[in-house]
Amino acid sequence: MKNILISACLLVLIASCKKEQVSQSVNASVSENAIKNEDKYLQNVQRYLMNSLASTDFQLLDFKRAIATKFKNGKTYLLRVQMKTSLNQFLLIKTDSLGNGSKGMIVTITNKENENNVKNKFHSFNGNITVYSLDRKNFSSLQITNGYRDKRKRVIGDMMITTNDNTLPDVTVTAYISAYDGISYADWYNLLDFYSPQELGVSSGGGSGYPETSYGYYSRVNPYDYGYTEDNHVPVQEPKQIAYEDPLLLPSISLFDYLRCFDYVSDIGAICSIEIFTDLPVNGEPNTFFNWNDGSPGHTFLQIKKLNGDQFVQQNIGFYPNEGWKTMLYTPVASKFADDNGHEFNASLKMNITPAQLHTVIATMENLSDTSYDIDQYNCTDFALQVFNSVRVDNPLIIPQYIIPGETYGISSKTPQGLYQKLWSMKEAGVEADNITLPNVCGYVGDSHGPCN
Repeated sequence: MKNILISACLLVLIASCKKEQVSQSVNASVSENAIKNEDKYLQNVQRYLMNSLASTDFQLLDFKRAIATKFKNGKTYLLRVQMKTSLNQFLLIKTDSLGNGSKGMIVTITNKENENNVKNKFHSFNGNITVYSLDRKNFSSLQITNGYRDKRKRVIGDMMITTNDNTLPDVTVTAYISAYDGISYADWYNLLDFYSPQELGVSSGGGSGYPETSYGYYSRVNPYDYGYTEDNHVPVQEPKQIAYEDPLLLPSISLFDYLRCFDYVSDIGAICSIEIFTDLPVNGEPNTFFNWNDGSPGHTFLQIKKLNGDQFVQQNIGFYPNEGWKTMLYTPVASKFADDNGHEFNASLKMNITPAQLHTVIATMENLSDTSYDIDQYNCTDFALQVFNSVRVDNPLIIPQYIIPGETYGISSKTPQGLYQKLWSMKEAGVEADNITLPNVCGYVGDSHGPCN
């Protein structure tokens, strides 16, 4: 317990220092992102809804509990208006900046978990999401197990259409450590279940050269903890953009074939380096943790370089489970290595090494090649740190550890978030600052050389 409290306090201090830079909270967004001419906006919204809803549904709308999610720099909004029912039922409509509405729906989210369990225990969302058209003639039902839909049923007229489950979680769980409430948990639903990326003007693809990453745009299942009571005031928030990476889509590489390339560059006069990278699941939010079983743990990986004259080899290598996140439990599974060519990153630390140290790095990686992947006890961050520290014996890189959401035995884990916080604090303190990269939003690593025979 003492170690947990120390870790939590450290994270709170770091998060507090970074609050102005990383916060995406609704309260911070209200003054910056307020809708222009809110009275006119709400008048247009209400006119659209009066013409689209049954009078009984319109009378249930609580416009004092409305919140807008902004897309396309304020050209498009998803407006959520809570309904006065015992269920978590709300209206979700797409509008422009003037409040002209289109494609509205009535959404009901039901969590089967006991409310106290949801607030006080590590969990995944289990329940139902039902979506009705505004006239309630059509509906779709999503049965959610551990954050993912089982099957999706659509009723259109007299026809029932069932589709397979999706690759991104419909509801994901965050763990957030704040200076006031300690550790808190919240459920977030995927807005792309209701509107396509094209409709919202966002990208659902990956970064430069890394198509295996996709993004979900999420909003809180229960966003009304902020106490909005002002008439005709519509708070505006940015969606939480969460990066997901499916290991099943990443081809396994031969670690030995990738490392063999360094043998073709002479050691005499060679310049070598190793760099450790961290990729957060949400850019700018190093104090946000997710249930790692839903595919959003972030990632830590290594870049190794060797240069001698016109000979140059660069390899980006990551350690992964050899199966998808959706089927993983907190137990060891078979591992694999993947080429992290073009991977996104949020922070890195580079260290120049000698050719002899490069051989130590290679030997360490080869010795670890058969190690099982364990999401809470030996994950990508554990691997990368062990290799990085193999040539940093006198000054090992030690990062804060945390109990990750979904871990039920109280085991503290090394995480990409902990690595980011360590590198940020080092940069702020001027420790190896010239070798630490903290891109404004995110950066992308360069190409890998690839295998050598």
